[in-house]
Amino acid sequence: MIDASALAKYVNREEGWERVEEHLLRGCVTLDLALKEVANSLLKRVKRGELGGGKAVEVVRALLENRIVRISPEQPLLVEALELSIKTGLTIYDSVYIALARRLGTELITSDRKQAEKAGEAGVIPILV
Repeated sequence: MIDASALAKYVNREEGWERVEEHLLRGCVTLDLALKEVANSLLKRVKRGELGGGKAVEVVRALLENRIVRISPEQPLLVEALELSIKTGLTIYDSVYIALARRLGTELITSDRKQAEKAGEAGVIPILV
């Protein structure tokens, strides 16, 4: 299970993206929310002049068409995510990734230290990349 922070690190080729790629090549699932978050990270780069708009669209299209990751809807996880958020203080956005990892019985691949810590407390093995 991979969250948006790790997936964005990969598509933006940020430091450590190669470790993320290793996990992606083995197969990962993420939330449809992650695609929106990754697209937003690309949009920020376009606005800063670091990336062309066409390239950003191409990256998102590749995520959708090439099925780099399998996509899971977040709605079935919202109650569990809210309960986790109340307990941990995390945002719903972070908690829904933990909820999916817990439901699937998989690790959580993330670049978010706080989320990784709380995932461990929730019984999910975090992989910090």
